Amino acid sequence: MTQSLWYIRHENRIFGPFPAPQIEEALKSGEVSPDWDVSLNEIDWLSIADSGQFSGDKATFTAGDTEETASWRDQRKMARERWLNEGAGVTEIAHDPVQDAAVRNSVARDHIRTQALLQDEKTRRASPWVVFLALALLAGVGVTVWWGQRDRPIQTGIAQAINCAAGMNDGANWTGCVKRGYSQAGVKARNARLDKIQLDDAHLKGADLAYASLRSASLRNAELVNVSLTGADLTGADLTGADLTGADLSYAVLTAANLTGTRLNNAKLDKAAWSDGRVCAEGSLGECR
Repeated sequence: MTQSLWYIRHENRIFGPFPAPQIEEALKSGEVSPDWDVSLNEIDWLSIADSGQFSGDKATFTAGDTEETASWRDQRKMARERWLNEGAGVTEIAHDPVQDAAVRNSVARDHIRTQALLQDEKTRRASPWVVFLALALLAGVGVTVWWGQRDRPIQTGIAQAINCAAGMNDGANWTGCVKRGYSQAGVKARNARLDKIQLDDAHLKGADLAYASLRSASLRNAELVNVSLTGADLTGADLTGADLTGADLSYAVLTAANLTGTRLNNAKLDKAAWSDGRVCAEGSLGECR
């Protein structure tokens, strides 16, 4: 089963895709609202609230809110405004329907199957087996997303402002920054925003970049040995000559990425979306099968 990655739409602007846990955290922190739209294929859209797929959209406030709760609500509003004001730092990339066909079709089939099971669960005469299968399917999606994280939750960095002077850490936003030759072995920058970054000749051996966004990033000749890129978005990235020996690219998105001369010895490619639109089989090691 492929990992479900969700696109978010607000005021005719599209963000993502993001894994479901990241959207959950953004809902809880107020960075997005339940009235924003979500989609698995950028064609069919529902509001987050109507989709029923996210628990973080159920927070409500009453007239009995305390002063502390009211203050938190104001902070949520400010977070949403920061999201919109940061539009210049978010790169919206048009997806080639031919290259993405295999990935989207697979995700769409999974979505349709899930919706059908959920609908059966709501009917009065629903079979207990149908209910069980629906719950098992949803649980499987959750386990798939979180397995690589173990007890370390995703650190949401959706709305952080771009700061090229800041250190590389969980949720950092280095969108468009020039960091050629950057060296920090073993750095932890899960869920970092690194779109269009220039990291040519960087030395990041053993780094943890799980779920990072590296769209159109330049990583030419970068040393990425044993790097964790689980669920990372490398759409359109330039990995020419990069060394990804032993890297974990499970569920990573490599659509339209340049892999000329890229070393992938013993690299894990389970369920990765390959550069030509294929979804790699489970157990793929060193090459997409």
